[in-house]
Amino acid sequence: MGLKSIEMQVALPRTQDAGKVQEQMQKQGEQLQGALLQSQLEKEKIKRTQVQQSEKSSKLKKKEESGEVEKEETKAKELQEHTQIKEHPYLGKRIDYSG
Repeated sequence: MGLKSIEMQVALPRTQDAGKVQEQMQKQGEQLQGALLQSQLEKEKIKRTQVQQSEKSSKLKKKEESGEVEKEETKAKELQEHTQIKEHPYLGKRIDYSG
């Protein structure tokens, strides 16, 4: 009976250690699943924004085809022309340094 009690003394801590290891591995798996879920959610979010951006660019292409973009560009140029400083009527552009 002496041997059986010694064997039991060694066997019980090993089962506890095995349980701890098993619990750690389970937690590690849960953490990996959580990280994977987060990365997938981020990728989906990026894909959604890319779809919206591509829709915007396709709308711009349609506008270019219809000529609306050209009209907007000409309006912008006209605004720039009106806001630019006009040249002075009688002052020259060159400075005479010889003197």
